Amino acid sequence: MKTRYQRHVIVAAGAMLAITAAVVVRSREPRPAVLATSGSGGDGLVPPPYPVFPRGNALLTPLAESSDEAQAFLNFYTKQLGVQLPRIQSGDLVKLPPRNLDIAHNGLNLGSQDFNSSLVCQSCHDSDWKAQGSDLPEMAFWQQPTVNSLWPSGGAGPKNLSANWSPFGDWSASIKALAGRDPVFLAQVETTRSLSPHQPYQVDQLCLRCHSPLAERQALANNAPFDHFTLYATPEGAPYKNPFPSESAAASQYATYGALARDGLSCAVCHSMAPKEGQPWSGADYSFFYGSDGDLFGATVSDRLVSAEEKKTLTPPSFPFTSSMNLHPGAILGPDFGLNAKPMAAAGVSLETAAHVDGHSYLRDSMVCGACHVVILPKVPTNYRPGMPISEASEGYERPASCDSSRTTFDAKGDFTKDPCVALAYEQTTYFEWLNSGYPDSKTTCQGCHMPLTSPSSPHDNRVYVAQYNDDLDPFYKGSPPPVAREYNRHTLLGINLFVHEMFQQFPDVLGLDFYLSKDSRIPPYLQSPDILNRTPNLVPNPGAEDGNTAGWSDHSAIAAVQKLPAEQGRSIHPSHGRYFFQLSEGSATLSIDLSRYQAALQKAGDKTTLLWGATAWCDKLSCGELVVRTFNAQGTLASTTSPLAVDPGQSRWQARQATTALGAGIQRLELGFTGRSGEVLLLDDLFLALRFPDGTVAPLTDASRNYVVAQNLLNAEQSILDLAYSTAQGSYNPQLPAVQISLGNLSTDNGTLSVPVTLINNAGHKFPSGAGFRRAFIQFEVLDPSGNVLWASGQPNAQGAICNGRCNANGDNILVSEFSAAPGQLQPHYQSLQRQDQVQIYEVRVMDDTKKVTSLELQQFKDLKDNRILPAGWKPPSLRKSGELQLGLDLHQLAQITMPLSEVQGTLPSIESDPDYPSDSHPREAEGEDTLVYQVPLAEISSWASIRVRLNYQSIPPGYLGARFKDALQGGQKPGPAMSRLIYMSSHLNTKTSIQGQTYGATQPTEVMNNWSMVLGEARVTKR
Repeated sequence: MKTRYQRHVIVAAGAMLAITAAVVVRSREPRPAVLATSGSGGDGLVPPPYPVFPRGNALLTPLAESSDEAQAFLNFYTKQLGVQLPRIQSGDLVKLPPRNLDIAHNGLNLGSQDFNSSLVCQSCHDSDWKAQGSDLPEMAFWQQPTVNSLWPSGGAGPKNLSANWSPFGDWSASIKALAGRDPVFLAQVETTRSLSPHQPYQVDQLCLRCHSPLAERQALANNAPFDHFTLYATPEGAPYKNPFPSESAAASQYATYGALARDGLSCAVCHSMAPKEGQPWSGADYSFFYGSDGDLFGATVSDRLVSAEEKKTLTPPSFPFTSSMNLHPGAILGPDFGLNAKPMAAAGVSLETAAHVDGHSYLRDSMVCGACHVVILPKVPTNYRPGMPISEASEGYERPASCDSSRTTFDAKGDFTKDPCVALAYEQTTYFEWLNSGYPDSKTTCQGCHMPLTSPSSPHDNRVYVAQYNDDLDPFYKGSPPPVAREYNRHTLLGINLFVHEMFQQFPDVLGLDFYLSKDSRIPPYLQSPDILNRTPNLVPNPGAEDGNTAGWSDHSAIAAVQKLPAEQGRSIHPSHGRYFFQLSEGSATLSIDLSRYQAALQKAGDKTTLLWGATAWCDKLSCGELVVRTFNAQGTLASTTSPLAVDPGQSRWQARQATTALGAGIQRLELGFTGRSGEVLLLDDLFLALRFPDGTVAPLTDASRNYVVAQNLLNAEQSILDLAYSTAQGSYNPQLPAVQISLGNLSTDNGTLSVPVTLINNAGHKFPSGAGFRRAFIQFEVLDPSGNVLWASGQPNAQGAICNGRCNANGDNILVSEFSAAPGQLQPHYQSLQRQDQVQIYEVRVMDDTKKVTSLELQQFKDLKDNRILPAGWKPPSLRKSGELQLGLDLHQLAQITMPLSEVQGTLPSIESDPDYPSDSHPREAEGEDTLVYQVPLAEISSWASIRVRLNYQSIPPGYLGARFKDALQGGQKPGPAMSRLIYMSSHLNTKTSIQGQTYGATQPTEVMNNWSMVLGEARVTKR
């Protein structure tokens, strides 16, 4: 068979965006806003898929508090699980802090190693709040009736609702942004902690490492307490009452970690990804993306992934993955060269190019995604405890190759992350699946599909300004060249996890999704924070010598801009940030800073202005000279001199140093001054100097008056999920290539049997489904009579999404035994043909724990039982990969072994081993990226049949997984914790009856998007002739 993937791949184009800028304002009289808007000379249109809002600007509302459907949901799970699900009231739920409190910033001190949260980036990279009247900001576009048709006039039509497709607008409603607030994830963490009584802290650290990586890293670096209670930490005096005052990690002094934790996979997770040795990346050391061997799991990652017997034939990659990439706090990496770093430098951020040594940007490469989209987790024995004898482990435990045969006990501290006798398992391998497919060779990257290129034709000839500019942001553009328009990739960063997204949309108050301070304001919350509103930008024009010169400094004989200096033991000194740093030596050098524009604020503040200043310094000698700030009055007379910046001598490392001093009202000019004696050398980078006025000195920012509504960001995300599923599965608009295509072959009625071939084509660049192992898809095959009544059914779900044994009865309780069974032998096998109504083709991963029961607990995945997910086109079995055949630093032969399909669930019919659509070493060939199976229905059971309907249902939260979480939390009469209470309430009250139907999202979009706790990805019908 001819490989099909070449006909439906696209070449990734465009660029990822560098998105951050901490922006503050100056005190002066407002002037008319300077705007670059789509509404000024443009039509506010974008190529398909057009923005659509079938419900207008309204989010989908949940079921009523006393809904009978909610009670039916609770009754169903109570009956199936044997534990009582309580009826919880919304008023009893513990709400997460509002998103407008998620402010974390470095205070202009880049050397502090502190991360900035996304609300800092929002200041420039959200939809501009100064757009007025009918003007649209850059990257905002008018809604249309469907994704592929304009209003009848052929133009923008009614200009009453617009889509905010800015980087922040898209990203802020993505599952990446909401990862730290994910109600399903938080409930799983809570129950996993309760099931791991000896290691709850390690559970938090491991889980939040991926869902809240910036907070986990910063707390770890600062030796601060950090666990899931940190999510509730907010600043003292914030309009949020701490629900856990007795938990130290939730205290107000840890509010910065709380903000970063709730910020999920924030901007800096991708845009601070930088090699330890600085730019450019060599292209050789892939540990920069995938992590180093000893970082997370100890120095034996490969051996912990296999048993001694398995090691004879398989050596997995030694990288830990699992969000182990190297991040550089304070740096923001963009994909372009020749970047204008001045605005971000004024905001306390170092804008740099994410450069590959071969001249392109690594931000355009899929390794950036691979860092997180391979997840390795420990296989923790059910009864694991510190120092436990290995002999007490359950029957399903197998000693990994890393555990020496002489070892008789597990780790004495119970640290299962590094215990060599606790094996590891791949929980997710999406990146491996893509690497071992045909897509990398066709230059199709992850970004090409999940960050689609947007090229509006008007007004900028397919190019827009990726950062907003208005009069309130003007201080940060001082001395900068004009902004440059460019193509941009949307930061949608979504899969098709529609049901979790619906929880965010239907319960935004519980999950704290207040993007702005008020519903009628678009002003970023960060800019309204008193600490930022009343602070100037960094007044040092070139804080890191990034221009490669010392312009502005006097006496250039004492100061130089350098890129690298020799250090002891053959090492080199590289910049703290950026490409250059200052070297100051014998003599003196000064930098003058004029304060004329701030005189009104200085006078209003009296003597209560504070001068904030500092730098990152290197002093490896016993004496390195002195750096001070001098103040001068209006007459030019020296008014004061600060104490020298305190730098520890004899230290061969960069030191972050900062100081404060009071500033009088009459100060007109500041002067940074260095003095060095013979032999003294001081290296400086990340210089900063700013004024902090008392609260109330600067008037609050004001929003513009618009005669249209900017749609809620959650609605953009909903459309992006549906677009990816139905019309942009490969990055560009093509409704003929949905994520998965379903079609029916020629019917036959031979030998008293109706035979119907069904073919699914996977158009994704990885297995389908992919990601979290509990997701599944299944075929719903129904034979109908002339009135549309179902005569025969395989895979029909009930109202809760559980698959029935044949047609669902009135109560929907005739479900398949496999839906909630923990017995491996009762799972549905992989089928090539189906002949009974209790046989269902389910594409899924199923695993077994150490007690040999089916499990979905992430830390008890001891043995794979089934993985029949549809392969991506071009996937190759190990025999077609040569050992040592590398792709992006990884051995493809190893990846082929790791991603092999399997099914140890044996039925009475041929299974996956002989299925030609699932290549193996016994029948090696490239996968077509499809699965064809045949339904064989006895005609005697369907004598009045008239038509056939086949659907592909996708469940991101299957009933079996949801039920297991409920049972884990409630067994033994336990009361649910706060996260589980939220999940029980939200899942029971989730409204799954969306009004999105018809042709809104493209020609191949099915009639029902959401049906019976399933997302309907495709439908095919045929009528009897």
